[in-house]
Amino acid sequence: MQHRRNVLRTTRLNRGFTLIELLVVIAIIGILISLLLPAVQAAREAARRMRCANNLKQLGLAMHNYHSTYKCLPPGFMVVNERGQINGGWAWAVFLMPFIEQSPLQDKLSVTRYTLNQVVSDPHLVPMLQMRLEVMICPSSTLPPLREYLGGSGIMVSTANYMCCRGFFRYSGIVHLKKPNNGLLYGQSRTRFADIRDGLSNTMALGERTVLPIYVNNPKRWPSWCGPGGLRVRRGVGSTVSSSVYDKMNHPTDMHLFSSEHPGGANFCFADGSVRFLSETIESNPGGVSPKNDGNHADLVAAAAQGLVGVYQLLGVRNDGQPVTGY
Repeated sequence: MQHRRNVLRTTRLNRGFTLIELLVVIAIIGILISLLLPAVQAAREAARRMRCANNLKQLGLAMHNYHSTYKCLPPGFMVVNERGQINGGWAWAVFLMPFIEQSPLQDKLSVTRYTLNQVVSDPHLVPMLQMRLEVMICPSSTLPPLREYLGGSGIMVSTANYMCCRGFFRYSGIVHLKKPNNGLLYGQSRTRFADIRDGLSNTMALGERTVLPIYVNNPKRWPSWCGPGGLRVRRGVGSTVSSSVYDKMNHPTDMHLFSSEHPGGANFCFADGSVRFLSETIESNPGGVSPKNDGNHADLVAAAAQGLVGVYQLLGVRNDGQPVTGY
């Protein structure tokens, strides 16, 4: 009997996982992790995209409050500096600050008293221009926190991910910076809701912008909330719809693109305050109309009437006169 007990005790002590069993368990755990990881990453990206949409909703509400106060939308960007020279100035986000709980920052910058160029020249105020505004940052963005200000050598200002929609045309240069565009927010603009003849729910106001691969190491090309300075002010605070959403294959160097780090498209805030995710496969066609300085508003309207202009372009224009469906 004692011998039998010893044998049973030895058997119990020797029982356990063999090497093969252990390897099988490890393999199963690895397979489960590989199956779950994409789902976890997708869930995290969905949460980030929702937070991004909430940021744009706050900005959309701020635009409506601004319009209620001043009877127009804020300018996309100011053009003329304190000496009457075209040098770029405050961007649309600065004018919305009282409506996104940033009144102290706007007061500190003395936006209504000084131009951006003057504030950048004051070393005591430059740190204010470097503040990170979470409402202006997409959680999925890989954009660095600071960019170089073009109006001053070595001066850095804060970046941002949300751009105003200037419309279809890419007016640039000294002569054209103040030329009216057909979007909502452009140089020196004062667009009213009554001017949006296509309907507030069919006209985009803001959209996302990320860093295109070719400009990752070039901070002069990144967007900002205060204004980038210089003649490229339009590119640093606004985008156009003359090209499709972040088509990095066909337009890898196009600084005018709306773009994002979200897979498949980007978030946009419309004039009615709603936020919608537009797919990068949305119908996009400039209709044979040149977006350059010689572009004519009437040409685009005529092309739209003939059905030559894509849905994406129609959404970025306030007065093309065409119904928009299927997006």
